[in-house]
Parts: sequence; C-alpha cells; structure tokens
Amino acid sequence: MPNINFDSIEQVDLDSPFYITEAPLGNKIYVIDNYLDSSLHHAIDQYLNHSTSWLKGNEVSGGKGRGGLPNHQLWGASYFRGRDIGDGRKEKVICESHRHGIPHLMNWFDRKIRTDFGFEWVRFQYMGTNSQTHGLDGSSHSDCSPHDNYNLSFLYYTNTFWNDNWGGDLRFYDRHVPTGARELMNKYEIGRVAFKPNRLLMFDGRIEHGAESPSKEARYIDRKSIVLRGDEIRLLDEKQRYANC
Repeated sequence: MPNINFDSIEQVDLDSPFYITEAPLGNKIYVIDNYLDSSLHHAIDQYLNHSTSWLKGNEVSGGKGRGGLPNHQLWGASYFRGRDIGDGRKEKVICESHRHGIPHLMNWFDRKIRTDFGFEWVRFQYMGTNSQTHGLDGSSHSDCSPHDNYNLSFLYYTNTFWNDNWGGDLRFYDRHVPTGARELMNKYEIGRVAFKPNRLLMFDGRIEHGAESPSKEARYIDRKSIVLRGDEIRLLDEKQRYANC
C-alpha cells in the first residue's frame, strides 16, 4: 500500500487536553505547553537521567545508496512494546531491554495520556525515549502503516531548560525522504514545531517527520523526548471516560 502524503500541517495550540471525538486527526499537530505540573515534569526528567538504560539503538534503516548505513541512529530507551494477543489486538508489555524493574512512572504517564484524551489502545505499538546531541539529526520517517486510520502518536519533551537558539525543531515532510539527505529534507519540509520543555505533541503518525538535533551552541546538552504511540485506538464515550478516571 502506498504511503499517505500530507501537503501541509496545521499547528493547533491548546491550553489543556481534550477528549478526542473522531479519527484520524488529519494534518493537525496538537500542541499543549506546560502539560505536567512542574514537580512531575522535573521528576520525569530525573527518571530519564538516573533510572534509564540508554542504548544507541534507535535507528531508521538507510535507503538505496546508503551502503547499509542507517539514515539516523539516536540514543534511546525502550519501556513498553506491543504484543499480539489475537483478534487484531496488541497489548502493552515491558520491553526486554528495560533493566530497572517495572517503569511505574512511564506506566502512569501512559495512563494519564489515555485518560486526558479519552481513548484506550487497541493495538499498542511502543513507548520509549530519545536523546539527541549535536549532529544526531533524525531523518524522515512515519510511525505506522498507511491503513492505520485510528493511530495516535505522542511526543513529550522532558528537558527542564532549553535555549531557543539551540534549535531541535520537529520537522514534517510531504513525502518520505529515503536517504536522509539534508538538502532533500529541506526541499520537502511542510512545517515544523519548536522544541520546548514540558511540551506535549499529538498527531497522526502517518505524517512523515523527524527531529533536528541541537545546534552546536548547545554543546553537550541533549534533546530528550518521550515517544508514545499506537497503531489503533478505541474512543471512549462519556460513561467509559468516567470509569477510566
């Protein structure tokens, strides 16, 4: 099945979460600043810094002409993945690479997202983190298959401080750029959302996207994000939302 291409994005800035009533989300990128209380925001950042097993294994495979090299390879940590349980469903299970017991804080974050936006996972895909320092640019990729109309992707930025001059924007593209070449990514960009601490993004994961690395002015400071996504969700009615609280 061919990729679904988007020729534009629309950034929708919100003060608070909302109950999703229809899917797919289309070309809208929902952005909520100050998503978590300050103490929770700092607690999650500390968790990532001190209680996470980081591996340099988050990569997008290279296209033709790359000689087997990846388009990008970032530091990352994996907490949960989807496991097929039949009937077209995938449940959330702990990733084998996670070595610090049950990641309760990440489990709580996932539950908060589902409660705030009024849905449950039908086919859970993945929850983990990314870390990028200068030079570790993320290349163009999508999060799910073209037929996954009820998918959802979330990104949450955990840094507690960021200078606007350090960059780190999330870029969106109108097509897949298989080589990861910067000149082609510049050519096909359709919009971007700035990196900002305690910012939450929600969007259709079929939109091609990739995160820029921090500028050289950031030096050793990394750009950290939590990734949470699923290939299919089930929207909750009013009664189910109340029961899910």
